[in-house]
Amino acid sequence: MAFIRKIKKDSGTYLARVENYRKDGKVKQRVIKYLGREINGKPVRRVRTSSIGVESAKRYGDVLCVDKIARDLGLDELFEKNVLLLVYSHLLDDVSMSDMKEWVEQTEIPEILGLENISTNRLYTALEDLDELDFEPLEEQIYKKFSECDEDKTTVVVDITDTYFEGKNGSSSKKRRGKDGKYRNLLQICLAVTLKHGFPVMHRTYGGNISNVRIFQDVTAELKLRGFDSIIMDRGAHSKRNIEIIQELEMKAILGVKKFQSIKKEFLDPLKRGDIYRKDTRIVLKNTTVHASSFPYLDGKLIVVYNPALEAQQRERHYAKGGDDEGAKYIGYSLIYHNTCLSTKTAVRQYFEKDVVERSFKQLKGVLSLRPVRMWLKSHVNGHVRVCYLSYGILSMLKYRLRDLEISPQDALKKLKTSYLIHLKDNESGFLWSSTVNLEKIQDEILKKVDVVYKT
Repeated sequence: MAFIRKIKKDSGTYLARVENYRKDGKVKQRVIKYLGREINGKPVRRVRTSSIGVESAKRYGDVLCVDKIARDLGLDELFEKNVLLLVYSHLLDDVSMSDMKEWVEQTEIPEILGLENISTNRLYTALEDLDELDFEPLEEQIYKKFSECDEDKTTVVVDITDTYFEGKNGSSSKKRRGKDGKYRNLLQICLAVTLKHGFPVMHRTYGGNISNVRIFQDVTAELKLRGFDSIIMDRGAHSKRNIEIIQELEMKAILGVKKFQSIKKEFLDPLKRGDIYRKDTRIVLKNTTVHASSFPYLDGKLIVVYNPALEAQQRERHYAKGGDDEGAKYIGYSLIYHNTCLSTKTAVRQYFEKDVVERSFKQLKGVLSLRPVRMWLKSHVNGHVRVCYLSYGILSMLKYRLRDLEISPQDALKKLKTSYLIHLKDNESGFLWSSTVNLEKIQDEILKKVDVVYKT
């Protein structure tokens, strides 16, 4: 009977398949085949280079990276495998439903997720199931994971964007003409993220006929219940009633204010440029310099912000289109309301440098292909938006993990596209094994930051 034996020599410990045999009445042993060496207590199989064949090469690094973060956020415990497949594919290549099966076979996703059968029907069913889920408590569970990494757990930035979709959405839909000349339904999406790192807190979807003022009223009380006591939001949500709601909830807010006629008359018309365009009103922002003055307003402050560079640019454009001086009167001015204890300069900086949510929407619309939603059924549209939300959550955590590498999460995933798991075969013995191939050092650095353990 053949068995494996360790043979120690000066050059190392070798593994061999041996068998016993009897000769001249004595039991002797002969080597059938040398199998390899033992290195650091582990067997390393011996295979002749000429007999090695490549069975397949599949994308591995980017899949592992996304999967690791998804599991760290607990998404594998909250959602079924086909939902995770939709999220992973949306992040990595934005694959259409019809191409999904062919694309997945080029990756290690089936092995990592344990998916045996992939079909278009199952994926659409996953979208429908995702739409039917009570998503709010799931959002809260996911945010608890994010909150472990965020020092500021009190301030949230809220913004509203819209996207088009095919099909019907009931009476709340609103038609708008697209770039191709066709009229489509409009869907509004409200997204709340943390101020510092842009971690997602919650999202809500609304029909096209719901005003930003009402959306603000809908989400503010819920954010208060979630433990946030400070909110930053762009203009469009400002109204006297909304300010009253903030005060009733004992919340702090920094809100953009539209230039209503009454506000123009009370605050802008009496303001002379020399009163605001001075050295002591100067505020240096990331990409520009503005000047600001504040006035008492609704138990808070109304800040008038003047941007001379923006005024010069927009005035020329206004005049080029035939505009007159009266129409250019308020160009370069913007308004902010706040009821915080912050100084005018700090409030202005927090408002204008709240681009964390704008970058969030840029990622949702760009990398995550939120615009437009090419779905017909309302359940598929809502499911798709939730896939985008989960995808953004993974992207924001990836950005946080890579904060010391000076590389964006999008570029990191692009770098990992060339990280493959090569499946090899010894054509002589039929022995199968796999090996990871990373072409660049940055790939190893990215995976290390994400704490990915991969095959070597």
